[in-house]
Amino acid sequence: MSLPHLPALEDLEPTERGHFVAADGLRIAWVRWEHPNPVGRVLLSHGYGEHAERYRHTAAWLLRLGWSVSGLDHRGFGRSEGVRGDARGLGPFVEDFRQFLAAEGGAAPRRLVLAHSFGALVALCACLGAPTPVGGLVLSSPALVLRPFPWSIRLMERILLRLAPHLSLDLPNNKDLVCSDPRLVERYWADPLCHRRVTAAFPGVFPEGFKLLLEGAGDLRLPILVLEAGEDSVADHEAARALWARVPREGVERHRLAGFRHEIFHDRRRDEAQALVQAWMGRPFRVPSGNP
Repeated sequence: MSLPHLPALEDLEPTERGHFVAADGLRIAWVRWEHPNPVGRVLLSHGYGEHAERYRHTAAWLLRLGWSVSGLDHRGFGRSEGVRGDARGLGPFVEDFRQFLAAEGGAAPRRLVLAHSFGALVALCACLGAPTPVGGLVLSSPALVLRPFPWSIRLMERILLRLAPHLSLDLPNNKDLVCSDPRLVERYWADPLCHRRVTAAFPGVFPEGFKLLLEGAGDLRLPILVLEAGEDSVADHEAARALWARVPREGVERHRLAGFRHEIFHDRRRDEAQALVQAWMGRPFRVPSGNP
């Protein structure tokens, strides 16, 4: 029996690594993959438990298309400082990402965001209110509403919210349920910068962010490509339809990818998702007023 097709998995070393200091003094890590003559810059916003360099193969694909790529590690993840998997509200993540957006881009004429899961929630909220220096968003399995946790996890969360809301615990999970490429599952478990740690306070960022988005949906007037996994065990895309019904429809393109698991750009069929993104990126976008 032949093995299922698996796309090429390039491990592209970053051009540069660094950090910036957040408003509360935490050091937030960033990474760049530079193209010598870029058509623009893609800014990565990763999901829970991972970090920007887990998308090395995605950066390699984008560089082949002519884009430079930058990514940050959200606080409490990857190389950034902060309690692992903790949150004191969504605000600090959003402010970090806004600071990152303002700093990245240089002379690139176009800036687009590619954001996954929790990172998509952060990126969307960062686009509310003040003008944002990006021309569009690609959202992979945006975790706007989570599927219910098992009752045992919900009970533990309630107890810890009262006793130790910021105690970081190791959360058991089955990575095969969210990622269909076994090589990337293996890399996840071997990567010391990935973790499964979470506090009881962290899940609260999801309803907080969804409420903000529902209230400010009219502000989301930039082009948005939404890719929803058809077999998503994390995000409840049907419940999130309440948001997309409020967002100006001319700017939103949504695709439900049958057979895909939560991590769309880590899926064994990710080339299908990449083709959708490539076609969308080829369209004309506005140049944000903050760009040179």
